[in-house]
Amino acid sequence: MKGPYETADVDSDGDGRKAMLAEKSEPAPMQRLPSLSGQTGASVVDEDVTYPEGGLRAWLVVLGAWSGLAASLGVYNSTGVIEAYLSRELLRNDSPSTIGWIFGVYAFMTWFCGAQVGPTFDAKGPRGLLIAGSVCTLVGIFALSFSTEYYQFILAFSVLAGGGASLLITPAMGSVAHWFCERRGLASGIAFTGGGAGGVLFPLMMQSLLPQIGWAWSIRILGFILLVLCAISVAFCESRVPPRNGPHTTWRDTLPDLRIFLDGTGAMSMTTAALFLVDLAYLVPMTYIPMYYLDRQGLPADKTLSGDAAFAYQLLAIANGSSCFGRYVAGALGDRFGRYNTLIVSLFFCLASVAGFWLPDVLAPRFDSITLLVLFTILFGFVSGSNVSLTPICLGQLCQIHDYGKYYATCYTVCSLGCLISIPIAGSLLDVTGATGKQKYWGAVVYTAASYLTALLCVIWVRLRVKGWDWRIKW
Repeated sequence: MKGPYETADVDSDGDGRKAMLAEKSEPAPMQRLPSLSGQTGASVVDEDVTYPEGGLRAWLVVLGAWSGLAASLGVYNSTGVIEAYLSRELLRNDSPSTIGWIFGVYAFMTWFCGAQVGPTFDAKGPRGLLIAGSVCTLVGIFALSFSTEYYQFILAFSVLAGGGASLLITPAMGSVAHWFCERRGLASGIAFTGGGAGGVLFPLMMQSLLPQIGWAWSIRILGFILLVLCAISVAFCESRVPPRNGPHTTWRDTLPDLRIFLDGTGAMSMTTAALFLVDLAYLVPMTYIPMYYLDRQGLPADKTLSGDAAFAYQLLAIANGSSCFGRYVAGALGDRFGRYNTLIVSLFFCLASVAGFWLPDVLAPRFDSITLLVLFTILFGFVSGSNVSLTPICLGQLCQIHDYGKYYATCYTVCSLGCLISIPIAGSLLDVTGATGKQKYWGAVVYTAASYLTALLCVIWVRLRVKGWDWRIKW
């Protein structure tokens, strides 16, 4: 007898198509009813739902999701540039842990608001949420351009822009899931490259504009770019699967449901724990790479933007550029070999890149070459792409499509707590090491590696619990 997530291949209509059917032993309230998959290009069925798996409308939805994720995760992946500028210019008298709360609260708001956003998307669709997210994001970014005090950065960037990002991310990704099933990993991977593309464009743009026109107008130009991206997202993102209760959908259907953690296998709970730890780890390099380079090279505070310091911003762009390829490849490999299987491999290489390249560079006091740092930036950027693109698809394997937004949002509401504390913890570790230069980062790097190791063990546990030791099984 197969478990609640197991599938079997059967022939259909004698045409050689393979269908993925669940052998159901007894009904479970949170059991996933698997999909029926046909040949490439054929419609795919999940219960009574068909998936186009392509076509103009479907790929326009991917374009809309790409734009929404560029406007939200693109800024999210560029926080290292803002952190470096605030630390060296606008808030130079504040400690790293204090400044870290700006980005911790921003990351927290980006994911925490999903508790309501996901179920609302399931019940009402994406457009209203995207419009609200666009307004919050744009007001927050333009308010950021006028900010000079600590509390102003918290309100404008952390609260307003962070909340707006939350309203953009969940409906953008949920829309893609309504149009693709068998090719969902590929389509989502393409959409998630928007976050990486923004993470390349925005740091390089800021590096170029800040010395010429200053902080205020650099941020306003960023805001105008986000306006265009948000408009595209609102125009093209749409859902197609009706709410579970159809026209009888009420406000109660928009409430989170913690029963999703009681699936009888522990898969949802342990997956959420793993993603919590991934967020603890992922934010540290993406926030501190520019500052690490500046401290590593011993560059003075007045050299934040010019000369050799410019490479600090380029490193972040390199990481995000590499991440674009990583997100696409992770999605394609996930469709071929299984999403959880691919995530396990990706997390292993995330751990290897941190422990094998970044940590040795930190601990070698007389190693002046930036070779290890550049190798770490490229490798980590590539393999960490799965931290963003694969995790929502893994959650999709644990639920029916009607509940996808609820599962995604409830999981990331828990993960938002990891985002909240990740950067302040890392900043505190910088404060307490008592070292100077690059060596003061050793505690933060060890903390990153330990988080990735624990996350890897959690995902392996889920894979073994649901599918056993046979790694040939695609899951």
